[in-house]
Amino acid sequence: MGFLFGCLVLIVSSILVFRNLKIINPFTKGVGIAIALSILGAASLGQNYTQSLIPEANDGLGISNTIAYWIIGEDGWSQEVFKNMFEISLIVSLILIVTYPIVTVIETKLERKPA
Repeated sequence: MGFLFGCLVLIVSSILVFRNLKIINPFTKGVGIAIALSILGAASLGQNYTQSLIPEANDGLGISNTIAYWIIGEDGWSQEVFKNMFEISLIVSLILIVTYPIVTVIETKLERKPA
């Protein structure tokens, strides 16, 4: 949960900084940062899930990297939870990737509109 909160804070603060510095398309850049963080989380959760499938690799069931631990937390570890978290993170990543061109088009149209 800490990873998700940290990502939200980073994305919102970066959008605000981009707007204050008058950088072109700050929301598009914010979605780009969200995509990068989402893919990082998905890769970490995917690695954690595949690692949990190898019984010889761990003495029992554990989390194999820090980012996956930040996302999953302490409670309810199981291969099913690891798989579900990985699948959810992939869906979120795909939604953000689809959202990127939409945000780009909307933001560009709004900037061209005379005030």
